[in-house]
Amino acid sequence: MNLKEQLVALLELQTIDSKVKELDSTIRALPGRLDGIRRDLAKLEGLVGAERQRVTETQTWRKQQEEQLQRDQDAMRMAKSKLSGTRTGKEYNAATREVDYKKKAISEREAELKKVTEVLATTTSQAGAHDKDVDDLKTHLATEEAAVNEKIAALQTEITEVTVGRGAVRARVEPAWLKTYDTLTSKRGYAVAPVIKGSCQGCHMKLPPQLNNILARMESLEVCPRCGRIVYRQDTLTPAEPAT
Repeated sequence: MNLKEQLVALLELQTIDSKVKELDSTIRALPGRLDGIRRDLAKLEGLVGAERQRVTETQTWRKQQEEQLQRDQDAMRMAKSKLSGTRTGKEYNAATREVDYKKKAISEREAELKKVTEVLATTTSQAGAHDKDVDDLKTHLATEEAAVNEKIAALQTEITEVTVGRGAVRARVEPAWLKTYDTLTSKRGYAVAPVIKGSCQGCHMKLPPQLNNILARMESLEVCPRCGRIVYRQDTLTPAEPAT
């Protein structure tokens, strides 16, 4: 295989590998598009969890207060019974004070229970609404995940199609240059760079005139003295336009 054929094979290989790299980069980036939705879902689930915890704690507190109210009411009945059985003015006054104290305690506890019940109803309603928000966001996330997976599958299929014949192209390249190509691709991203107006387009270094002349005559495959990439002149691959 002559030098031009070697160079053409290297460029074909680089075109394939660049496309695969581009597709693979897209595949790796796709799942990250769901990160924002997942963060929102985690925050919302945390909010609902905190609301549910407050509901549970409030329900426990309300139950304790209801039990205490029942005890206060029992004590109230006992105080009234004691009041009805007093025989002296001193006993009557003491029993009256006890009844008044119990009435006040019961009234305050009932007022507090009413407030707590209202708060509990509001918190429970909010938690229920946020539960629906969580379900809606989960549905949205599932839809987006399905779309991403479908896109990834399509890209993987495209990679398979792009790489058809890659092995045959590599087989056309001499082993020494293939090794150079693989090393440069892994280190620098791509291995073959054109020379435009005497400068390597890989690192933009001005090539020595002698090297530029060698490339113009297609005497041998050469590498850039600075970046090590395989360099070539485009005009050696494209036939000159006939004079008119």
